[in-house]
Order: sequence, then structure tokens, then C-alpha cells
Amino acid sequence: MGEPTYSCRDCAVDPTCVFCIHCFQKSVHTTHRYRMSTSGGGGFCDCGDVEAWKKHHSCEIHTVSDEQSTQSPLERLPADIRKRAEMLFNIALNYTYDLSVWVQSDTLPSGLQPSTVDDTYCTMLFNDEVHTYDQVIDTLKKAIDCTHKEAVEFATIVDREGRSSVCNGNFRLCEQARNIIQRSTSRHGNKALKVHVMHTSVVAHQMFALNLLSWLTEIMAHSDGLREVLCLEGMKPHHDQGKVLLENVMLVDAKLWKVARNQWHQLIMCSVLMAQHFKKQFAILYTKNYAQLQRDFMQDDHDHAVSITSLSVQMFTVPTLSRMLIMEHDLLSVLLSTFSEFCGPIKKNEGKPAFEKTSLQQNFRRIQYTLIDVRYVLSTKPDEWEPRLREKFVQGVCWLLELLSALQGMDAVTRQVGQHIEVEPEWETAFNLQIKIGSCVSMILDWCSSDRTVLVDVYRETMKRLSQISGPYRIAKRRISGCESSCVVYDVATQPVSVHLPLSRFLAGLHVHLQKYRVSYFSEGFLPNQPLSPNELIEEPLRTQVMIAQVQAGMWRRNGYALLNQIYYYHNVRCQQEMQDRDIQMLQIGASLMDPNEFIITLLNKFGLINAMKNQSERDPSPEVSDSQKQIHTDTLTEEFLGLLILILGERYTDGIGEITCKDRVQREVIHQLCVGPMSHSELAKALPEDHNHETGLEDVITSVATFKKPGATGKGLYELKQEFYAMFTPFFYHYSKADQSKAEEAQRKRKKTSGDGEALPPPVPPQYTPAFKAVAKILQCDVLVYVLSTILRRASISKIRGWTETMIQRVLYVIGVALQEEKLYHADNEDFGFIAKATAELPWRQSVKEGCLSCFSPSPLKTKGNPTLLGLLETLARIQRVEEHKDLLAWILKTFAEVQQAKGRETTNVKVTKDLDAEEDKKRKAELAKQRRARIMAQMSAMQRNFIKENAELFEETSTELDSAASMSVAMETSESFVDVPIAVGANRSKPLDLGVSKCTCILCQEDQEVTLDGRAMVLAALVQRSTVLSKSRGKNITDFENFDPMFIPPDLFCGTHISTCGHIMHWDCWQRFFESVVAKEQRRPLRFRAHLSFDVDKNEFLCPLCESLSNAVIPLLPNSSSLTTLSQQQSDESMDKASSDIEVSYNEWLEGIQSILQASQESAIKQQEQESSDEVILMDPCPLPSLTRMMAQTLAANFQLLFEYVYATPSQFSDSISEMIRMFARSTYVVGLGLMPNDEDPRIPLVAWTTCAYTIHAIENSLRDEGKPLFGALSSRQSDCLSALVRFAAVCGNATDTAVCKKHALRLLSGLTGMDDPVNKLPCILEIDMFTLMVSICLSVPLLNCEDSRSVSTIHVSGEGINHQSVLQTTLTAHIIQILLTATFTTDDSEMDQGEDTEAQQLLEIYKKVHELAGKTPSTLPSAWQLLHHVKTVCLPFMRCAAMFFHILTGIVSPAALQESSIDEFGPLCQYLAMPSNLTQLFDTDTTPQMKTIIERWCQHPDIQTRLSPDKSSALMRYPRTVNQLINLPRDYSQLINTISLFMCPKSSGSDSRAPTLCLICGETLCSQSYCCQNDHEGDIVGACMAHTFTCGAGVGIFLRVRECQLILLSGKNKGCFFTPPYLDDYGETDQGLRRGNPLHLCQDRYRKLQKLWLLHGLPEEIAHQLESNTSLLTIDWQNL
Repeated sequence: MGEPTYSCRDCAVDPTCVFCIHCFQKSVHTTHRYRMSTSGGGGFCDCGDVEAWKKHHSCEIHTVSDEQSTQSPLERLPADIRKRAEMLFNIALNYTYDLSVWVQSDTLPSGLQPSTVDDTYCTMLFNDEVHTYDQVIDTLKKAIDCTHKEAVEFATIVDREGRSSVCNGNFRLCEQARNIIQRSTSRHGNKALKVHVMHTSVVAHQMFALNLLSWLTEIMAHSDGLREVLCLEGMKPHHDQGKVLLENVMLVDAKLWKVARNQWHQLIMCSVLMAQHFKKQFAILYTKNYAQLQRDFMQDDHDHAVSITSLSVQMFTVPTLSRMLIMEHDLLSVLLSTFSEFCGPIKKNEGKPAFEKTSLQQNFRRIQYTLIDVRYVLSTKPDEWEPRLREKFVQGVCWLLELLSALQGMDAVTRQVGQHIEVEPEWETAFNLQIKIGSCVSMILDWCSSDRTVLVDVYRETMKRLSQISGPYRIAKRRISGCESSCVVYDVATQPVSVHLPLSRFLAGLHVHLQKYRVSYFSEGFLPNQPLSPNELIEEPLRTQVMIAQVQAGMWRRNGYALLNQIYYYHNVRCQQEMQDRDIQMLQIGASLMDPNEFIITLLNKFGLINAMKNQSERDPSPEVSDSQKQIHTDTLTEEFLGLLILILGERYTDGIGEITCKDRVQREVIHQLCVGPMSHSELAKALPEDHNHETGLEDVITSVATFKKPGATGKGLYELKQEFYAMFTPFFYHYSKADQSKAEEAQRKRKKTSGDGEALPPPVPPQYTPAFKAVAKILQCDVLVYVLSTILRRASISKIRGWTETMIQRVLYVIGVALQEEKLYHADNEDFGFIAKATAELPWRQSVKEGCLSCFSPSPLKTKGNPTLLGLLETLARIQRVEEHKDLLAWILKTFAEVQQAKGRETTNVKVTKDLDAEEDKKRKAELAKQRRARIMAQMSAMQRNFIKENAELFEETSTELDSAASMSVAMETSESFVDVPIAVGANRSKPLDLGVSKCTCILCQEDQEVTLDGRAMVLAALVQRSTVLSKSRGKNITDFENFDPMFIPPDLFCGTHISTCGHIMHWDCWQRFFESVVAKEQRRPLRFRAHLSFDVDKNEFLCPLCESLSNAVIPLLPNSSSLTTLSQQQSDESMDKASSDIEVSYNEWLEGIQSILQASQESAIKQQEQESSDEVILMDPCPLPSLTRMMAQTLAANFQLLFEYVYATPSQFSDSISEMIRMFARSTYVVGLGLMPNDEDPRIPLVAWTTCAYTIHAIENSLRDEGKPLFGALSSRQSDCLSALVRFAAVCGNATDTAVCKKHALRLLSGLTGMDDPVNKLPCILEIDMFTLMVSICLSVPLLNCEDSRSVSTIHVSGEGINHQSVLQTTLTAHIIQILLTATFTTDDSEMDQGEDTEAQQLLEIYKKVHELAGKTPSTLPSAWQLLHHVKTVCLPFMRCAAMFFHILTGIVSPAALQESSIDEFGPLCQYLAMPSNLTQLFDTDTTPQMKTIIERWCQHPDIQTRLSPDKSSALMRYPRTVNQLINLPRDYSQLINTISLFMCPKSSGSDSRAPTLCLICGETLCSQSYCCQNDHEGDIVGACMAHTFTCGAGVGIFLRVRECQLILLSGKNKGCFFTPPYLDDYGETDQGLRRGNPLHLCQDRYRKLQKLWLLHGLPEEIAHQLESNTSLLTIDWQNL
């Protein structure tokens, strides 16, 4: 189950013929059109079956050699083995059958009963389709007092195997459990679960019998001879009964449990169904018992897939076998009679057969499988007919005719008048039956058309039955325009009408094939006695068309939606072929058999338009009705009459009606679909009718009529119609819906108008009629039709007269255009059609004074005796403005008239379609006046604007300043050389930050502007805080104990972090607070059962941004930019600031010495304090005041070193209450989400989490920029830029806004980790266990707090002090990072010969490499070349330097260099320059100028854990550099390879059973069993599915999963949220195929996969899920937690 299967669309006999992947890949079908799907089990590969394939029936593996022995498998089997096998198989088969059907629960068959019987029983619970998993689980917990997990396991086994023992013990205990289960599940009239109390010995024997069946199935694959022996034993009578053993197995199948059924089915398929002779015998037995098997299936409570009836596909799809069964065992009659039986008794309703719908409704889901069997039997049409086959086939068709007779007139409706219908009638059953039976009808018609005798016999029988159930008809004479016809009297508006006329349509389908055998309706002796006349044949289809027209006219509005739904499906592509199309064909048949005038009168009579088409003096008096309403109805019915006439005349693309091929028909369908607009392949395929093999013929024509445009990263591939095929467009295409017709017509008019061809949409040149239908065209030149057309044109040409509409004129002109095209076709064949003569002849009108005079008609040479001609009326319309909309079509008709007349040598008139000149001139004059007025108004407005600007010059200057300030902020990252030539971000000589002034923001809630200051009203950004493993290099590693987790030193594998993202929308803190409180209040008012169905969880403080609805769970406070963030208690001039800044002179070595002095003194103070207090409590390093420490230094150094810390990013006294609260709230949010703990403001880890969150977010953004190849600066989105700015500023003040004493201790520990100094209390990690960038960020943000006191205010700002600290920390961490790189680098070969000449820096670095390894006590296995090492180090340290540059740029506000704003091959130089680092990396290790660094490096390299980390057994877990960008797993290009790989996956908790829904994690590549109770897990007290549980170990609660068998991509987040996403696999038409419904070959689209990768790297999955849940509410109902 789940293996990929392939069906060749070119070579397979039917879609059920498939190859397995191994045979398919070794066959020629890989180059053909094929369909891919996944196996549901229950079948086998058809490789080598000559009847399954038209050609190429074998692959290279199974090609049979001509020299292969023809000896039978049974003869090749040794006699002794055969004899023993016969005995063994006979015993085994009889034993397994007897035990499978054994019904006595406490005893065994004779001979198997044990000598002593213990009181050991079990309660056996059986599966059914009625009760759900949850019902079974709840019942078991009550009945047997088990845990939820145990109940789930029991329910899973019951569902998978069909039964399970849920309670073991003595009889009393088991019986008690049985009673509780049955009593609990039978309440409220429900069916009780099936439960038996069985003796353990019976169960044991039955389990052994199943194992024996499995063993028999297994050995069938090893020997063809043994298979033959088993078949012989299986076909022997069982226990001297009249039936053979396998026949008994068939008959008891519905009584077996699921696993027993499956085992027997597998044995049957592996034995008798693989041996042709025995397959025939088994098929005969199956046909013989077919009715009984279907009856059992109807009463069964198991799916069709586990029923014996599912094996019919293995027999009925074999052409020779199915025809043998038809001829010798009347298979077709058996199938159709069985179906008729299950449809319910056919009763006589007023002398007509009718179905009992109740039976149909109850059993239809199972009934339809019989029709599927009929399709299997009819899937291959016979090439030659035998007399016996003809006879039995016609007998079977008679059963079908009985069914169709019962369906004829089903669900008839009568127009409601006065009162609206109270109860909508049930209509779905009839259409469901029509859809299922329609394909069988089409196939039977196809069979009938292949043989003359069969066609004639079936036609006569159909006519006979239709005559019996039709009528009696009342006939009346109707007269118009001097012509008279006998018409059937039936008022559609008052009498019942039905859309279900399958018998009439079946007759129409037969009739179109008669001419193939030179048989016609009028052939002598052809028709049965009392056949229906042509007028009667078209009666009922015509009633349906009239009813649809009346619905369109609004006459059936009181009949409700049921009628509208029926009409919709009548035109729908699923039904139209056997409903609408057949009705049109029947009307065309009537037109070909009747006199044209009589046919038109019949149509007019049924539409009720005869009176409307008469002159006023000739009309019959009618009862008083609302004239306006009646006129609307009449006008609409006239339009629909003309539309139907166009369909009858123009729809010739049907086999037997027009001279066309199947390819022509499909091509026309495709052209008209593409005229609506560009379409994808799947949209086109859905719009086309399918044959019995689910083929549309689309691929055969699409490339010739359309061009394909490939999709990009989004969207799908589209086909656009080629220019030359637009000429085939007709706006009255009969498969258009009203909406499609309007769209297509509008699109084509616009296209033609754009190209300058006018807006005319003339009828295309139609194909020739076949000889039998050539008479249909004669209605175009009949007197009545010419009269009707002329009447409508005459009314349009006379002013102030009703009875015409624009739509009528369009359709009249179109009919005339069709007639002209027909005239041209006849003339090409040297024949005279006659329409031109009728169009130029005088019309026989008796003009009424009331209708107006004819004086408006201009003289025409073609008008005689005072009455106009049809052509004269057209010429008159061309001269008036009333039909302006159709002037182009009218011009085309007149032009074509002239061309045809000229070709026939007749006199022509040149009449151009013109407009009323006076009206045209008046229109031009008004347009000119309007233009002049607009010009005057614009000039006046311009003058007023200039005056206003003059009067308010100061206001505009202020506005300009504010705009400039705002603009400067948005381009801060793009400006560089405008202010400084070479910007430097750190150090004593760092550049001045860009002064952006005070920024203003607008609250999205109250729309008020607010300045961003420290002491003002707080502004906040909506943000999403989420735990992340996107950067993890140790997938699966997680924090196990959050309570004791120390975030001080983050490992370099970044296995878990906290990420911040924002949508960038700003709010006042109090506005947001009120908004969030209203959201919470709203959710609290929501009923409890609906609270889970949301895209956000208010219990986790989640909300949607009020503006963009992005998911958020926190708010970041907005703080001033860096130039105003640093404390300055008094305003100072630039000169004093520069003087104070330049006073500090501290070298890097002095800085290192001073830091180590601080750490040493703090350690001594901590030890001394602990000794004094004599406490066991562990005390961290106690920070000493800086003045006391500097006494030990030289006087100048002491003063300068103390000045290094005379800056702080903000003091608590500067914060307003709202900003302080927001800082604490956001710090709390990062703590709660990052550590997964409850809020605790006293936890000392809060500032650490804030700093590490800042570093991790910068890591992630740099990671995504590097992955996309974007520059470091200038490529950030506004959302990312806003997020980083707010986050870094928050992190800078977070320590000061919390407990500064704790932050000082953190700073000392961080510095200890940086310098490698031992901590007497906490062991410090070695250098290989620390992420240096995170350490650098934490130190830079915590060091200023070492000299910060809450009560003191800093009087002087020392910018150089901040810069020196930053530079020193950066230099030290960069050096440490290079040490990490040198210790972990691996080189595969000695590349010393690759030296690029002498390079002093490279040689020095090589010496450092050796020295570092020597200090670490490790000898490198391969010594790299100096050049290779230098190149490696410079490349690998780039990510660290990029992150550092981004951090300092945002922290200091110093502009970025231009070189880093564009994609550059070499970023190393510009980064070193911006960060004030030496480009020669060996200078970092210069121990002469920095002797303190030598000591620190020795500490780093000689840490006790270094050698352990570098040992060979730990090398696999060692973090190596560069830290590459994580990617989603590599997927195979061909999707079938993925399916084949996953098909081998077994459910880990189901003892080797196939997984129903194997799902692949695209993050780590692990395969899981999703949406199954068997693999549910407990996560934090909640039961979740395998995929959801996996998200917490792999993706920190976020996951990307591909359900392989459905090609369905799922995104999961949290515990209960998820959505579907576009999978990365596309077919050749640029479309996805979720569910593999189309089956086209799928290939990996790198652009789509790259888009998914980007979404994951940017941490956008939770936001995408929230957006999807908001836009598609149906996703909220899915239990995502169970996946």
C-alpha cells in the first residue's frame, strides 16, 4: 500500500492497468503520456498482461523469451512434492476456512477441542463504520477502566485489524465488559458495537489460521507449480458440499473481520487470479453469486476496499474474460438487474414506471459500485460481434432501458403561482444517479454504434419503450404567416416538466449513428408499431428547454433553489454530455425529419410566441395581465427562442451531425474556453467532458491552438489562445454558462477593438452537415423564420414600438450571419441554398395603422410593391442610431450580403452603417465645451495653490524640515559618503553618528502623531516573539530543564534561540492596551467550545495587528535613536564634547589588564564576603567600585580607565512610567517565550535572555541575507530595519531598567568567559562552547553598567570611552573566534604546493595555527598551505564580522560604508575598515604590543575541556566553521522516487503495518506517521499527533511537513494551528496536484522550494499560518493537533 503506480495513457486498455515503479522505469512508457498515483492495496502490477495493454505490455525485466519452455508449471513440479503439497494445502485451506467462519465462542470444531477447558475468556471488540474513534475510546475507558493511551491502542488495533481483545479474564468479567460496551453504545437508538465473549482457545486457533493464510500467500510467489496446486485444492468441493471452497469463502466474506478478509483476498489474488485458467473459473463463480455478494455488501458495515466485491476489477477489466461472461453467463444482465434490484422496487405511477427514492437515498453509496462494474465490463469495445454476444448484449441493454424508463420524467416540477414553495424538494438523488449512470450509457451507445444489428435492435426497443411511456398527446393546429402546423398542446407554465429524460436522450444518441449503416427514420420496416412521430420525439426535450427559458425570464422564482440547482447541473460539465447535448441533438433530429416551417411553428408554439409574432390586427385576445411584466417575459422568451435556434443551427461538432472528427470537437471546446481568458491545464481539463477512461483529448490539440506560459515562484502555468483561432469564436457556444458567455464576449470585443477590427463577433464558418442532417439548415430559409426575423427587425426600425430588445437584435443578426455562411458553403459546392432569394423577396405583411407607417423606410431597388424585404430592413437599420451597439455586426452582414450576391451575379447595394450626422456633431460640440471648462477649473486651482503657499511660507518650511527628518531616517542605511568619507563604527576615532533629530510616529489606532522620547508617552511596535531552531547545527538537541538553564554562554551550534519579528506598525502603549483588552474580553464572551478555533491564542497573549492582521504576542517599546539615547545630563557644546572625548588614552593591552584587575578584585571580594557570612549559599562575583580598583593602576591610566565607563545608555530616572512599564513587559515576554516559564520579574536571567535574543535575531537576519546573496546594508526590508532598531535600543537599556546589581554580576561573568579567567564558583565553558557574537553583544550591552549607580547622574559623556570599549570587546571576541576557526578547521590534503608566492601574513598565520594547536595539545593531521589557511580564515570569519557590523551600525547610528550597500565579491576589507579591525589578522595576535593577549590565548587553548572537545570520539559533535546557512532537506527531482522511498516506511507503533499517511519533515528529513491515533504522543499534558510532537523536538514548535501520498504540504505552529501550503512539486503544466487527483508526473520546482526555504529562514511560518487561518475559515475546523 502506498507504492507509486503508473498507467500509460497511450497504451493502457483502461485506467486500472498499471505498472509498478520498477517495471515502469524499465519500459518504453516513460516516454509516453502517463498518469501517476499511489496504490491503495488490493492489486498487482499488470506487467506482461497482453490484455491490459494495447502495445508494449512487458518491461525489460519481464520480457518473455521465445525459447522459454512451454511446459506447464504443474508438470515441472516433482511428483512427490506435488503430492505432499496437495495434502498440505487441502488441510491448511479447510482448517483456515473452518476457523475463519467458526461462530461458537466457547467450543472448537471436533478434533481440536482440548482435553481440559479453562475459564479463560476474552472480550473481543469488532470494527464497524458507524462509531467514531472517540466514541470507542470513551466507551473502553468506562467499560474496562483503562487509561486513555491504552484505549487509543485498542481502538487503533480494532480499526487496523477489524477486532481486538480488550479484556481478558473469567467469563463473568468478560461478559460484564461486553454488557457495558453494548449498553454505552446503543443509547439514543444507535447501533451497538459488536462485542463477543470468546474462549482464548478459539481466539488462538483463529490467530494461527490467519498466520497460516499469510504463509500460504507468501509461498505463492516462489513457485508457479505450487500456485497451480493451491488453485486446484481451492476449487474442490468443501466437505462434500455442492460449492467449492473458494465459493464458500466468497459467500461468507461479509461475516469475517477485516484482517481475515484481507488475508483471504491476498491469497485469492496471489493464486487463482494469477493463473488464467483458474481465473476464468473463479470469475464464473463470482458472476454466479454476484447478486448475493452485492446483497451482503449492502448489509455490510465495512468499506468496499475490504469486501470481496472489490475483486471485480481483477476480472471484469479483462476483455476476453468479460465477453465470455456476457455470452455464456449473461453478465451484463446480471449486473444491471442487480442494480435495478438495489435501486428499489419500480412502481407504476399513472401507468409509467418510477423509482422508490427512499431506497436509492439510503443505499446509493454502495449501489454505485455495481455501475462501476458495468463500466469495467464495457471498457473495451469488441472488434467483432458474435451472434451470441449480440443476443446477450441486447438483453442486458433491455435491463438498462427498464432503468431509464423509470428515470424518465423523474422529479417533475410544476410552476408555483401565487405562493412560494414551502419545502424545497429533494433533487440530489436523481442527479447522483444520472452522473453515475451517464458514463455507462455513453459506453453502451459506443458499443451499439459498432454493429448494425445491435444498433437497429436497440433503437427499435428504445422507440417501443418510449412510445409506451409517452403521451397521449393532444394535437392542435397553429398558424402563422400563412403556414400551418400540428402542434402538441402542453403548457409548460402550468403543467409538470422534468429535466430527467434519459430514455429520449438515449434514443437521440442511437439515432445519430443510423446513417453510418444507411438506415433512416423513414426506412421501410425499420420502426416498430406505433412509433413516435418527429413532432412527438422532440416534445419532451423541447419542454425542458422552454422551462429553462421561463426560469431565465423569472417566471419560476417561487419554485425555490431546488429548480435552480437542477438547471445548474443540467448545464454542468459532469452532466451536459448526456443531458443538454442530447436534448440539442434530439431537436436537431426533429429539424432534420420535419418540414422547416412546421418545426419553427412547433418551437414558437411551445415558447408561447405565436401570438407575439403576429401583427397587432392578427393577435388573439389575451386575458388581462400586467402589460409590462408580460412584455418582459415575452421579450426574454423571444431571446431564449433565438438562442435555442442558434444552438440547433450552429452546434454541429457532434459525431454523426457534422462532418467533423473527435479532435475537431475537442479543439473547438478548448478554443472557446480560452476565449474567456488564459487558463491553466487543470482548469481546461475540468471544463472538458471526459470519456470512460477519464480522457478529455486535451493534450492532442492544446499545443496546436495555444501557447504555454510557464509560472514563476508563484502562480501556475497558463495557456493563451493563438491569434489565428479567435476566428472560430461564437458567443453562443452551448457549453458556456451565462457568466462565461458574458466574460468571453466582453474579452473578444475588447480584443478586436484594441486591434482596430471593430467589435463585430460574426458567426464562424461552420462544418458541413452530414447527409442525414443536411435538412436542418433548411430552416434558415423557411418562410416562417424569415417572417420572425423580419418582424423583430421591423419593430426595431420603427420608433416608439415595443417587442424588441438589444439582445434580440444581436441574435437575429447572428442567425442571418449563420444563414449567409451556409449560403457561401452551398455556393462553394455549386448549389443554391435559397436564403438570398428569401431575403430579397417582398414580405407578406398587412400593415396596421397602430403599429406605425412604413414611410421611414428609404427607397431600395430590392423593395417591391411597397413592402420591405429582409435585406431592406437591414439597410434601414444601418441608417439609424437605435442599434448603435451592433453596428459592426450589421456592417459585416451587409458586406457579406454584397459578397454573396456578387458571387451569384445578383444586383447589390452599397449601404454603409452610418450614424446620425446631427447627433454626431452635437456630441463633438459638447465634448469640446467640457474640455474647455476642465481647463479653466484646473488653471483656477493652480492659482489658488500658489497664493496659499505664498501666504503660509513658514508653515511649509516647518513641514519640509519634518519631512526631511523622516526621510533621513528611512535612508540612514543607504547614506555613507555624504557625511564622512570612510565611516568607522567603533574605537576612539569612530565617526560621528547621523543626527536624525527627534522622530515622529503616527499611531495606527488613534491616528495621532507622537514624538519618540524617553520621558514621553510610550510608542510600541507589534512584535512576535518565538523560540527558534532555524539556525541550529544540532538538530534535535533541546533544552530539557528550563528552570535551571543558564543562558549566559550560548553554544556555537545555536541549537535554540529566541527570535523577534515585527510587522512595523506603531501604536501608543495605552491604545494598544485598550485594543488588547477588548480582544481578550471578546474571546471571553465567546462560548468555550469555539475558543480553540482561532488563528491566535489570547491565553498566550497573542493578537493580530489591528492594521495588517499579522500574528503578534508582544510589543517592543520605541526608544530614541542612538545619538540621543546615551545619557547627557546637561547640554554641552560640540567643542567641550570633543575635548572630553579626546582626553581618554587607553591602549588595548591596558584595557585587557584593567578588565582582568576588575575580575580578580571582584572574585576576591566575593570569596571574602562568603567567608564572612559563613553561608553555604553560592555568591557570584561581587562588583567592586571602579575608583577602588584604579588605585592599583598608574595615575594617568587609572583616570582614563575610569572614564571608559562614564557613559550609560539611559538611567531609570530618565524613563517615563509608560516606557519603563513597556520595557519590563517586553523583557518579560522574551523571558516567558524564550525559556517557556511563567512570568517572574525577579529572575536574574531576564536581561540575559533579552541580550541573547537581540544577538540571535541579528544572526538570523544576517543568515537570510547571506542565503539570498544580498548585501549587508541596503537590502533589509522596512520590517527588518524597524525590528532591529527597536530591538537593539531595547537591549541597550534593558539592564538599566531592571536590577542593575544583577546585571553587573552578569557583566563580570561574561568578561570572565571572554578573558578565560577561572570563576571560583561556576565553571566557565571552554572557548569552543561559546558563540562569540552573542558573547560580544552581551558584554557590549552590560559593561556600561559596571560604573552605573541609580542615584548618580553622569555629567560628561565620553564618546571615545564607548568606542574604545566596543573596539576592545570586538577585537577580543574576533581573536577568540579566529582561535575557534583554527582549532576546528580540517584540511583534506596537503596543499603546500599551491602557495601563491610568498605572503608574510599567510606565513605568520600558519605559524599561529601551529602554535595554537601546540597549546591545545593537538597535532593537526594535515598541515594546510599558508595561502589556503589565510583564505579559509578570512572567508570563515565573515559571518561574525557581518553580524558585528550590523549590531554596531544600529547601536551607534553611524552610517554604513557604500561598499557594503551593494553585493560585493570581497567584503572583508570594507568590514575591517568599518569595524576598525586590522586587515592583517595576524596583528590581532601581536604579543609584543599586547602581552596580555598572550596570557589570554594560553588560557583559551589550555582549558581542561579543549582536548576533550577535540578528541576523535567527540569530533562529530564539534562545531566547525563556517557555520553554513541551514537548508531544507534535498528532495528528489522526480516525485515518484520520493513516493517509492516512503512506501517502504512502516508505522513504528503498529508492528510492521504500512503507515496510512507517511509524512516527511522537510527540516530534518525524518519520516513520521501522521493523522493516526497509533502514533499520538503526550506533550505537556496534551495528546498530539506524531507531526505536532515532532515540531517541538525539531523546530521549537514549528514544522514543515510533506504528506507524500497526497503531495500535500502542511505548516504547523503551536499545538493546534496549521495550514496547507503550495507544495514544491509541479507537473509539466506548472501546477500542483494535491491529492494526486490528476496524476500527471510531478517534478521539483526549485523556485517554489526556494520560496519555502526563505519563509522558514525569515521565521515567517507562524505569520503565514495565521494569515491562512484568517482568510480560510474552513482550516479552523481541522484538528491540527492530531497530525
